[in-house]
Amino acid sequence: MSYDLYIDQPQGDEATQLRLLVTKDSPLPSYLKLIHGTFDKKSKQRTPGAFNQFISHQQEQLQKLGINPPQPPNLTLLPPGSWFLQFTFTLAKPWMSKDDDPFYVAESVNPVRKDKVFKVPMMAAASWKGLLRWTVMHIRLVKQKSSLTPEQFAQERFRQALLFGDEKGEEPGGTKDFAAYLDRLKPEARAEYERLLRRYYDLQDEDPLPHHSGRLLFYPTFFDAIDVEVINPHSRKTKAGTHPIYLECVPAGASGTFSLLYVPFDLIGKPKDEISKQALADLQLVAEGLQAMFLTYGFSAKRTSGYGTARETVADGFFQIRIEETPAQPAAAPPPTTAAQSLPKYLQAPGKLKDEYLNPDGTFRERNEAELKAMKKSDRQEYDKAKKWWEREGKALTEQPSPPAETQPAAEEAPPPAWLKRKFTSFVQLVDEAKKLQPKEASHE
Repeated sequence: MSYDLYIDQPQGDEATQLRLLVTKDSPLPSYLKLIHGTFDKKSKQRTPGAFNQFISHQQEQLQKLGINPPQPPNLTLLPPGSWFLQFTFTLAKPWMSKDDDPFYVAESVNPVRKDKVFKVPMMAAASWKGLLRWTVMHIRLVKQKSSLTPEQFAQERFRQALLFGDEKGEEPGGTKDFAAYLDRLKPEARAEYERLLRRYYDLQDEDPLPHHSGRLLFYPTFFDAIDVEVINPHSRKTKAGTHPIYLECVPAGASGTFSLLYVPFDLIGKPKDEISKQALADLQLVAEGLQAMFLTYGFSAKRTSGYGTARETVADGFFQIRIEETPAQPAAAPPPTTAAQSLPKYLQAPGKLKDEYLNPDGTFRERNEAELKAMKKSDRQEYDKAKKWWEREGKALTEQPSPPAETQPAAEEAPPPAWLKRKFTSFVQLVDEAKKLQPKEASHE
């Protein structure tokens, strides 16, 4: 039976076809046709693989469900200082990973990680968190350890622990893995770091360090294409290829959406200025970390070989913070109009007599002979003018029926708060926009 039978007469979607290929002795020809497509030697054109068409269909389903890209949260429902950041990036180099599916086409194929339900190439949220934490640690602790005092090193390490959560390897009585690595970078800063943690979480000296969540919440990223890289080791003697190794990857030019939510739940109840200052400072730190991770260090398997970097420009980039946007200064009130300045002295507004000429029920108050004689000449003249105006216009105005209650304009609802929002089209602009929001006294730190 031809291996191509599984492609020419498909059984289920493309993801199912890949699993069926596992049962074949030599499934690579069908696998390459399904993933990599076919190449016409005469026209020298490649027909895209069917699996990319499958991914395109699944992306539409993810979009309808609001999963990709994820919808921004309602910041009004989150604690003050919360912010959401999102952008769509394009790969400059292929992205690789390792899937956790134990059964695949052949031992010589390394599968890229795919979502278990939709079978779309994906970067897990936990992977984003680990890689961004490593990048921030590298650029702010490893590269600056010689210029930082033990107190500064401990303060920066403590700040990153609040962002990302407790360090891996932090065990009672000793450290290992990530925590032990940071201890070795500057051993004299360890005691100050523990003191900061214990004071922040109100712990005694004999208590173990806390296991806590960080302020950053990551979303998975779904990519829109898949391809195959081939490594073909050559024999040193014959100079010929020995056994090709096929590496599934997300190719350069493919795109994905990165989303990140920041929730400073540990600052609830703190002064508003303190929350805003920390939220904006954390935004700048994250922006610088993202720039370094996407453009320099990579976010992929084999990133030390240059895989998994992105282009400088991004699409639909924005961040929004639960801090009210400072409104523009209102324009100065215009000077009184000529008509308002030329009102008769007996009127307090157009169509309304002064209160001294009215009874409590709103009718004109007639003066008796004694009151008239006691008036000054000028007051008597104004009284006569007011009386004539009342007979001519005012009385008719008071007799007009008031509008029905249901026609009275309803009180306008207060507009929703305008949360601070900025857009960006590149990683450089993201960092610049974050820096612009820093308080003046913090911008020189």
